[in-house]
Amino acid sequence: MTALAEIRGDGQSPYLADGQKLFFVVHLDDGKCTNYHEVAEPPPRREFDFVFELPATVFEGVASGLVDPVGAGLKGAIKITGDMRILIKHAELVNVLQEVYARDVETTWPKGSPPY
Repeated sequence: MTALAEIRGDGQSPYLADGQKLFFVVHLDDGKCTNYHEVAEPPPRREFDFVFELPATVFEGVASGLVDPVGAGLKGAIKITGDMRILIKHAELVNVLQEVYARDVETTWPKGSPPY
């Protein structure tokens, strides 16, 4: 599976200005992340099984362990585009994405960590 994460500045994050966007492409195989990387411009959405759109403060909350990504998705804080039947069947993929970020990416908070 291939997912696109679009993180947008929401006017509250000290790390991503209002209106700015970051894009990450994530490749998953059998529940494991095989590759992830940032892209300047996202490829066409039809190339992805899922697209996750979320405000920077939600992303930062997930990265810091303060926001549950599943709960945020259920509450609409994360907009998800794709076949929800597949996502529900593979709900652990959401946790895999969070674990990949938490485990493989060292997060420093030079401007302060959430909550802001």
